[in-house]
Amino acid sequence: MKASEVLKPLGVFVVVIAVILAGTALLGVLGGSGSAGPADGEEIEGQSPGQFAPENVLATSAPEDGEISLDSGGESKRVLVDSDHSNRYSQSDLAPLVEALARAGHEVDFTPSAAGDDGGFGESSYNATLRQYDAVLIVQPTAAFSDAEIAGLTAYADGGGRIGVLAEPPQLSVGSGLNAQITQVRFGAQDLVGEFGLRMGTEGLYNIEDGGNDNNYESIIASPDGSSALTEGVSNVTFDSAGYVVSTGDDAQVRMRAISGTRTLERRQAGQYPVAAQNDNLVLVADTSFLKSSELYDMDNEQFAGNLLEFLVSGDKDDDVPQGSGPSGGSGQSP
Repeated sequence: MKASEVLKPLGVFVVVIAVILAGTALLGVLGGSGSAGPADGEEIEGQSPGQFAPENVLATSAPEDGEISLDSGGESKRVLVDSDHSNRYSQSDLAPLVEALARAGHEVDFTPSAAGDDGGFGESSYNATLRQYDAVLIVQPTAAFSDAEIAGLTAYADGGGRIGVLAEPPQLSVGSGLNAQITQVRFGAQDLVGEFGLRMGTEGLYNIEDGGNDNNYESIIASPDGSSALTEGVSNVTFDSAGYVVSTGDDAQVRMRAISGTRTLERRQAGQYPVAAQNDNLVLVADTSFLKSSELYDMDNEQFAGNLLEFLVSGDKDDDVPQGSGPSGGSGQSP
């Protein structure tokens, strides 16, 4: 083979490589700025919309610790927590409240769930047990109160005893097993709070507007309605399972309302629904979730919970209230 036959294709190959290299260099000069571009999402001027910048996309979680503060300078009080009416809560849910009361020098008892448990009603009559306590906390009861129990608690409040009732809207409950049934769980103290001109509404609440919920459309936000000891130091609270309160009498005062944009879950009716109300020595709050450790330190929930405890321990009950023996447990005997 002649040398010219070998060198000719080799020369073509060299020329092609040179053209490619020259083109690459030219593109670098025309398109480059002399420095490497920023990493994705970093230091980009005018990024639009700004809420998608990395520092704005990353969610920050609310603190999950804190401490409920109570005035420890007052008289030591005894608080009874009802667990005698198929109440839907666990004692661990209320641990922060119990600890806060204990730090302030108060005593807390739970009604016994089995024979031999300490505290609560035990074998004592209903009214006789109430006489031993300055306040009663009732959390989401799903069993009804008897007429005698209602009479005893009404007399208890009339005599200076404090009652706090925390409720939830109707909810569906699914049983276990192959033949599981779906049942509706309802608030069991409608007749009790009705004696104080209040009742629970029939639906839950939600809010899908910007700024109207706490990262979940059912985690509504509520704010005080006027000034009261119950809402002192509170701007906003968040309720994860809120219902609403209906006033049926003239003496009840609304203490908190859901903010604008809140609607009922079924009828989709918008309104600033009352979620907490008070009639003298009884307070009704249409939510229980704000007491749980996962929610207690969101927004002003901690302050609101502390105010509720202050309400419970700031009464002045007469020692002989309520009078009479009343029923033992929930037997329904006359007081």
